[in-house]
Amino acid sequence: MNAKDEQFAFIHAYSDQYPITKLVEITSVSRAGYYKWFARKGQNIQDRKDESLLPYLIKIFNEHKGTYGRKRIKMELENQYDMMVNEKRISRIMRKYGLRCKIRRKRCKHKPQPYGEIPNVLNRKFKAIKPGKKLAIDITYAKVAKGFQQWVYVCAIKDLFNQEIVAYSMGTSQNMRLVYRALEKLKKRRFAKGALLHSDQGVQFTNPGYRKRLKTMGLIQSMSRRGNCWDNACIENFFGHVKTELPCFFQPETVHEVQEAVEAFIYYYNN
Repeated sequence: MNAKDEQFAFIHAYSDQYPITKLVEITSVSRAGYYKWFARKGQNIQDRKDESLLPYLIKIFNEHKGTYGRKRIKMELENQYDMMVNEKRISRIMRKYGLRCKIRRKRCKHKPQPYGEIPNVLNRKFKAIKPGKKLAIDITYAKVAKGFQQWVYVCAIKDLFNQEIVAYSMGTSQNMRLVYRALEKLKKRRFAKGALLHSDQGVQFTNPGYRKRLKTMGLIQSMSRRGNCWDNACIENFFGHVKTELPCFFQPETVHEVQEAVEAFIYYYNN
């Protein structure tokens, strides 16, 4: 075995414990060279290593009636045989030799929506024939590069008739005041009596104070189904524009600069 083969064998011997990139750094061979070597010679070495470990895996697997997966087999190898084996290697050998753990079935409990059932009145019917009839609300964020605060949060309300952002507020916390300020701005705009205001299931929009405020304003609340972002795609589309296009126009760094940039972008987007 020449010097390079010895280094490749060294990398392979410790590849279960350390990343290949790190092992290559402490040798004089390349990562690409190691993979070429492994394709030529390493497979046979790996097979022999797997075969030497296989009897222990089968013994533990059978002792526990096939209920042990890679994590518990790893623990058992350490406790019974004082063998330290990487979980990924155990998983690969189990797949290779058809040792399938009897996985417990995960039971998903469908939790009720907070504060009662809020219907999805909008139901992805995003087209509106009149302004101020169908509105959507949500919260997004913009990164702050300098200063103590990391994010500026934006609560925006969109009119689905012409895709205009008709009200918005910004702040360094996504609390209820952020949402209420946006609703106060919406009050100053015209919207139809009994207009629909759609949101996702964020905690701000299931808050009793928020729901009470919508009733006071004469708005009908609509809410997306649990875990279904497409139900509120109309405003998610706007947030996608903000995150993709705003950096093309502005390079804000401080909280104040970010707020000014978002405000300028909303004006640009609306017009």
